[in-house]
Parts: sequence; C-alpha cells; structure tokens
Amino acid sequence: MEQVELSIVQVAIEDPSKYGSQRSIPISYHGSSHSTESVAVQTLPSIVHPPTNEELAKLRRIGGKIPLGAWLVAIIGFSERFSYYGVTTPLQNYIQNARDDPLRHGALGLGQSSATRLSYFLTFFVYATSFGGAIVADGWLGRYKSLTFFASVYALGILILFITSLPVSLNHGAGLGGLIAAIIIFGVGAGGMKSNLAPFIADQCAEPSTSSLRVIETSTGERVIVDQALTLQRIYSIYYWCGNVGSLSGVATALLERHVDFWAAFLLPFCSIWVAFALLVLGNRKFVKPPAKGTILPQAMKAFWFGARGGFKMDAAMPAAQLSKHQRVVPWENTFIHELKRGLLACRVFLAWPILLLCQSQISNNLVSQAATMETRGVPNDLISFLNPVSVIVLLPLAEQLLYPALRKAKITFSPINRMALGFLFESFAQAYASGIQHLVYTAGPCYDAPLKCAPNPGPNRVNVWVQTPIYVLEGLGEVFSSPSAYEYAYDAAPPSMKSLLQAVLVGMGALAVLLGLAISPLYRDPLLVVSYAVLSGSMFFTTVVYFFAFRSHGDAGVADTSGVEHSAGEDKEGPVEKEGGGEAVQRSSTAL
Repeated sequence: MEQVELSIVQVAIEDPSKYGSQRSIPISYHGSSHSTESVAVQTLPSIVHPPTNEELAKLRRIGGKIPLGAWLVAIIGFSERFSYYGVTTPLQNYIQNARDDPLRHGALGLGQSSATRLSYFLTFFVYATSFGGAIVADGWLGRYKSLTFFASVYALGILILFITSLPVSLNHGAGLGGLIAAIIIFGVGAGGMKSNLAPFIADQCAEPSTSSLRVIETSTGERVIVDQALTLQRIYSIYYWCGNVGSLSGVATALLERHVDFWAAFLLPFCSIWVAFALLVLGNRKFVKPPAKGTILPQAMKAFWFGARGGFKMDAAMPAAQLSKHQRVVPWENTFIHELKRGLLACRVFLAWPILLLCQSQISNNLVSQAATMETRGVPNDLISFLNPVSVIVLLPLAEQLLYPALRKAKITFSPINRMALGFLFESFAQAYASGIQHLVYTAGPCYDAPLKCAPNPGPNRVNVWVQTPIYVLEGLGEVFSSPSAYEYAYDAAPPSMKSLLQAVLVGMGALAVLLGLAISPLYRDPLLVVSYAVLSGSMFFTTVVYFFAFRSHGDAGVADTSGVEHSAGEDKEGPVEKEGGGEAVQRSSTAL
C-alpha cells in the first residue's frame, strides 16, 4: 500500500481566546493517492461571534468587563477633582477678605471685585489650556506621558499656593505673587489633565476586535450581546460619578479654612494630587497607552483653508479636487479629510455647551447669593450648593443600573444625542424653578426686592433656604444625562489622531461660557434676578429644541460595522477561508506530491 502523508494546517486568528480554540480533526484516508489534503479547523463556539440579524433582534445587550486600568484612571479622576475643588472652594475668601477681618476669614484682602475677576480668570485659563494639553498628547507625548507631566505641574502649582499661604509667607508679602504664580501653573496642570483623563479612561476599554458587538454566553448560560458602546457609556458614568465624589472636597477645605487656616485647606488637595501622580506611576504596566499619532494641526489648518476657499466645503480640500482645480499636490489622503469632517461634526454638536455651562455656573455664584438672602437656620449659605454633587452621586447609579437597562429591554434607543438633549431640558427646568424661587424671595419680607438692604433692621427674607433643593436635584439630573454622554460622544466621534483634541474642544466650551457670564453679569442684581433666571431658562429650552432636531439623526457617533468579523487567516494559494456549518471554519488546500 502506498503511504500517504496527512498534515494539519492551522488558521491564524488574531486573538484565538476570543473565538475558541484550535484543534485538529483525525482523518481516515482509504486508498492511495498522489496528492496531499490539508485540513485546518478553528473551532468557533456558538457563544463567541459577531451577532446575526436574528440575534441582534432577540438577545439582550450588556457592557463588557471594565479592566483594572480603567478603574485606576477613575480613581485618578477622583483625586484630580478632589484637588481642583479643594483649591477653588476657599479661594474666593482667601483673595477677597483681609487677615484681620473679625467676621470673615481671609488672607489677601483684595476685595470682592478682584477676587471674582481672578476666579473667572482661573476658570477661563483652565478651559483654555486644555487645548495645549490635547495638542501635546495627540501630537508628541501620548496621553499617559502627558498625564504624568501635567500631574506634576498641577502639584507644583498647589505647592506654591500652600507655601505662600503660610503665615510667615503672608507676613513677608509673598501672598499675592505666590497666588498669581500658583494660578498660572495650577491652571496649566488642571487644563492638561482635564483634556486627557476622559479619553485615557476610554483607551483602557478599547476593543481590539474589528466588531463592536459580539455574542457570548454568561456563567448562567444566557447568551447575550457584548456592546462596546454600552461599555463606553458605563465607564464614563463611573468616571463622572467619581469626579462628583471628589468635588465634595470643598466641604472639607471650607471647614479647614474656617477652623485651622488656609495653608491647611491647601495642603489637603496637595496631598490628593500626589495620590493621582503615584497611581499613574505605580500603575504604569496596567494601562493601555496608545502612542501619539503626530500633530495634525498644520495640515488640518491648511485643509480647512482650502475648504473655506472652496465654498466652505471640506470636499474641496480632497487631493483629487486640489489637483484638478489648482494643479496642487497636497500631503494628505482622502481619509484625512474624512476624519476632519467627522471631527467638525462632533464640534458642531458641542456648540450648545456654552449655554449649558453658563446655566450650571449659577450654582457657584448667583444661587449662593440667593441662599444668603433666605433663612438658612445656621447652615452656611455656600454649603447648600453641595446638594448638586450629592444628587449626581445618588442619581447616576440609578440611571445606569435601572433606567438604561429598562430602556434596552424595551428596545428603546437612548443614544448620547438623546441623553444630552434630555439633560439640557432638565437644566432649563432648573433655571425656571430658580426664577420662581427668586420671585418668592422678592415677595417675602422684611426686605422684599431689596434683600438684606432694607432699614432699619435688614435681614434675610422669610423663605426657608431648603426650598432651593429641587434646583440642585434638577441640575443633578441634567448632569447625569448630559455630561457622561458628552464625554462618550467626544471619544467615540473623534478619529484616532484627535481623541484628546476633541475632548479639549468640549472642555474649551467652558471658556466661552465664562465670557458669556462676564458679558451678562450686569443683569445679576436685584431686582432683575427673576428675569435673569427666566432668560437663562428660555435660552436653554430654545437651545434644547434646536439641538434635538438638528442632531437627532446622528444617533451614536461611532457605531462600528457589525456585519462580520475580520479574519487574519487571509487566503491561501487556492482560495479564501470558508465558513462551514457547526461553528467550524475550515480551510482546505491541495498540492501535488
């Protein structure tokens, strides 16, 4: 009998652990032949594969497992927000009031106007420098190295503020110079971290497969669809929740300011930012660290210029269009222009953010002043505002664990665009309610529409401060739906070379909100505050309607193709990989002996 040699050739799979295991099938060969048949079998368990149309319609969707690196970034985000609010909460008193003021604790004694201007400058500067942080990350250092660098800059800024707030430093006149230096350095660090933390946490959850959906079987035997979009939604909810917990640091630093001194209030956030830095360094090997893609800004600006000259259409910057119309050879391909168009679309989505942030900024200024004109019953008027982060801390898990799964079970699509529009609507309700409360204050004695200013015995108007509570609950609801969804959309909509930059655009909308706030600040006075809140509410409601109808067709930003999965086996000499029944991918080839 003629001996025949059989060989088994295995198909190369990009990640075999995701699609089962490779195994060989014994073959009995009868007779003789002058050819050799090679059989390769890649077992594909029925539980791990891209979903079919039937499975898409029937199976429940869940988010994927969140890796350790993402949890570490969430804790870093908590530490960063703890430091930020720990510094900014006592800053107004530190700048405004004098050290020898018997009623109000202070340090520099520059007055309310200067204190407000410096606070606005710091907020604006943090938002503005986020663009620099994004450019550094996307263009040169990558997000991990950028975060490590900006965390150290952040810590240096707080250190200067801490040292110059010590009594010995204030006695020698170092307070003001130290404050200016600290604001600049602290602002650079905070802006750089703010633009990079949000995309970095999503990097940790990025799916290596080409499909954003896959079918798996849970430990209970249920077959479900793992949806990368739901993973992204969940991780940004966790990230935003941690940030709101961190913002409660303002309560601690306000108490330290009052009962110890400002140096103690600044020492606490200084320690917190070093926790963030330590987690970045010690967790180095746990992080997914995408490399920098190289700065695209010079080419992007050139492409934008060509598009503007071509009738404000980016297609005019396409290589073929430039060559045919201007005999110009450009250093980019069509893909680059498509990525820029994708990024510009996302930027349009964020045009509503200045109005939203302008409304939200009332929490830290006008609503605090409103509380001061009401009966607080011994509760500090600036402490009421912390009902806002508390509301987010309570409501965000309820939305994530109850509302969103219920909507998915009911087959109701609740895309980031829809969630953001709902958040805007709640924000408009919050401002409308604030207008109503202000009217209530103006109609109550003893001072009516001149709170705290009537003679001979001025005092708070007879309205209990806790009637403000629904404002902060509605504000919290607005944030629950709008802010995590905005982070999600910014990451999902951005091309790889613009992840940090698009987050910086989102953050940078806060700079426009600051400018809007300064422009309309003359309206923030008695007896015009009822109208002021009503105007904010109306503006937010109008923006919500326009936003929803303008962008509702966009849905989810980055829904990947789920029609199939890319196989790295490629093709052999004779033909492509074929899929056969039974969940086995079989490749056959024949060669002559």
